[in-house]
Amino acid sequence: MTTRIVRVGNTLTVEIPEELVAQASLPVGEPVEWVANGSGGISLVKSSDSPPANPRRRKTLDELLEGIPEGAHMEEIDWGSPRGVEFW
Repeated sequence: MTTRIVRVGNTLTVEIPEELVAQASLPVGEPVEWVANGSGGISLVKSSDSPPANPRRRKTLDELLEGIPEGAHMEEIDWGSPRGVEFW
């Protein structure tokens, strides 16, 4: 796969195709290091001194509502009269 080095602000970045990231098992947030091989090439490798990233899993609605007792309800809160362009 071919990609390019691009400038984003003051930083140079390399786009990594999602297919390649999946093949290498590199989740978003995974610490990685660039390593020069001494002959004009570089490799991207998992960081050896950092624990692997643990991306947060989205909770289901049932998991979010687990701690709320059956039949519980919230009272309406009076936030005062509108200020600005709100309307009720």
